[in-house]
Amino acid sequence: MATTGLTALGDSQFTSIIQADVIDELRPANTSKEFLRKAVGGASKVVSFTLYGDLGPSGAPGTTPSDDLTDITSTAMSDTAVTCTAAEGGFRVDVGDFVREVSVQGDGLIGDATRMLVSGLNERWETDLAAFMDDFSNVTTAASTLTAQDHLAAVSALEQRDIPGPYVAYYDPKQTGELRAEIASTTSSYAIGRDGDLVRPFGDSGFFGSYMGVPIWQSSLVVTTSGLAGGAVFQSGVALGYYEVRANRIEPQRDASLRSLELVATQVYGIAEVSDTRGQTVKSSA
Repeated sequence: MATTGLTALGDSQFTSIIQADVIDELRPANTSKEFLRKAVGGASKVVSFTLYGDLGPSGAPGTTPSDDLTDITSTAMSDTAVTCTAAEGGFRVDVGDFVREVSVQGDGLIGDATRMLVSGLNERWETDLAAFMDDFSNVTTAASTLTAQDHLAAVSALEQRDIPGPYVAYYDPKQTGELRAEIASTTSSYAIGRDGDLVRPFGDSGFFGSYMGVPIWQSSLVVTTSGLAGGAVFQSGVALGYYEVRANRIEPQRDASLRSLELVATQVYGIAEVSDTRGQTVKSSA
């Protein structure tokens, strides 16, 4: 006896239900601009960050001046400048009328595309920022994985060069994961009962937490060279700077001949190493 059931008419009578609530794409975490030095711009694509030179100590008593009514030798002030050049970058997504008219998302596709464009601009910024971390000429290299001792050695290196605080760390998630694992297993008296001074347990943002008073940020965009991930500890607000002519801008443009809405995303900025001596690259096994 022939029967007509699900199997028989499965190809023509039934289809899968497509969910309109689409899961977002994976993106590297965004950190912050708060630890960067912001340039005040104007009618130019180039700005300069200026640093004073060290005059050194004053003359020793009894030598400069050697006697009263004796001129004190004049010492000239000095400065250096680091330039930062802004450039434009961006991309575009075209959303067709037809796909909006027949898809379950409908006009929601415009919102999804806009969000993705903003995420793309932010990832471009973070990619450029992360590339500076392994560029500092002073380097702390871990024997293998990153330990709390390596992190603190980088902090100490800055202190030994008379770099004032506050400091900030920027690491690869593998580095922060290794640091978290060591902190979690430590029996040192410092860590016991000080959960607020430890680290966040989940990667829900670019902020990882604080350790020994140093805020730590993380991004998977940290550069890996020769098997070593290159994070850094540096003076906040001085070591690295940026010049932003135009922040993220999303503009819609109707293209009737293409029967679509063009979404154009642009930004204009530059990032620069302002002071090499104020940073310490921290390398560990990738």
